[in-house]
Amino acid sequence: MPTKQWFKKDALPFKILMQPTPKNVVEWFDEETEGLDDEELILILRARGGINTATMGCVFLTIFMFIVCSVFTLFMDGFTFKMTLQITLYCLIVSIISYLYGFILPTKKIVLKRYSGKMTYPSYGFYPHMTLTFTQVTVYKSLISGPDATIGGYKLAARNPYNTGVGKGNYDLAPADPEEWWSYFVWYMDKNRPLPPGKAFDPYREKDFERRKAEGFPKPLYPSDIPTPEATKEQQAERKRIGGW
Repeated sequence: MPTKQWFKKDALPFKILMQPTPKNVVEWFDEETEGLDDEELILILRARGGINTATMGCVFLTIFMFIVCSVFTLFMDGFTFKMTLQITLYCLIVSIISYLYGFILPTKKIVLKRYSGKMTYPSYGFYPHMTLTFTQVTVYKSLISGPDATIGGYKLAARNPYNTGVGKGNYDLAPADPEEWWSYFVWYMDKNRPLPPGKAFDPYREKDFERRKAEGFPKPLYPSDIPTPEATKEQQAERKRIGGW
């Protein structure tokens, strides 16, 4: 069972804190998610295999070292072309290993189950994905530190519920705008509210409305700092008449 989470005081609340904007969140989901509907949302953080950031870094390092060593060969006594090839070969091997490593690591993804109230998110490396009741997940704003120790804003991160150590086993859920991303997640997971904004959900809005109507428009599961009306004025009036909110 998860250990006691002493860091709850740092967690973001289960609340829609702000309106998700097209620029930062909505368009990203409209265009880049693997799949979403009124029941499940899948957000791929890192796909298995392929060219990743680490691989690209190693490739650029290989090219850079080849150029630098070639210059050394021309202008430094005792530096031979054979040495240039050896150093470049070492860098190339690292690039290949980095590329193959991408096929070993599992796909990192977030899965939100709207009806069952479950959230799945990954830990680091080979640690398995964790599936928890949504309200068991602890997320927080994490500082983004630059290479020169400067602060570059905040990102959204999740705590590993099985490890209470600071910085141990945590995972980044969004690279910036933590309150906005978290508001989107909370909004989606509140099955008693309309689906979040964005064209990606338009095909499912009528189905979702009819489901909530059949249930008598139950009260929201989580509070909100912003209005969350229905897609049309007619639907909003019907919700208010039946559900009273």
